[in-house]
Amino acid sequence: MKHYKKYNHKEIPVSLIGKYIDAHCTKCKLLLAHVVMYEVDGKVKRVKCKTCGSEHMYRTTTQQKKNNDLVALPRQEKRVKTASKSRKPVNDAPIQWKLKHSEMNPEIPVKIYRVQDIYKPEEVIKHQLFGLGFVRRVSDTSMEVLFKDAIKRMAMNIK
Repeated sequence: MKHYKKYNHKEIPVSLIGKYIDAHCTKCKLLLAHVVMYEVDGKVKRVKCKTCGSEHMYRTTTQQKKNNDLVALPRQEKRVKTASKSRKPVNDAPIQWKLKHSEMNPEIPVKIYRVQDIYKPEEVIKHQLFGLGFVRRVSDTSMEVLFKDAIKRMAMNIK
């Protein structure tokens, strides 16, 4: 569910980056307070546990691993897909990234991404998992970064 905030007659999505949410910690094995590290398409993807400090993918509840705990669901008939009226937006991030990368000045410094640091638009960062990224927009605790595969909202300035 996306939250929206009115701003100058436009609706812009409200980010949860840097905010606290409850999530299942994979290390503590409990539902605890976590800081949102980044989002993709408005959905929380990675969090950091406030208790143990571990970073992991966002999970709302414990996942059942035992086969005997799973309940068999009735099979549904396969549906034939028809052309939908509303289409998902095309991911043009790879094209934008290639263009930015080809125009990049080799003398521009590349910063290693750290959640504690503060970034500015047009800076180039290197993320451990996502690789080279170009900072597009910045707010107090989050930034929008263009990576090779997608535009991701990342946490920053988190102490």
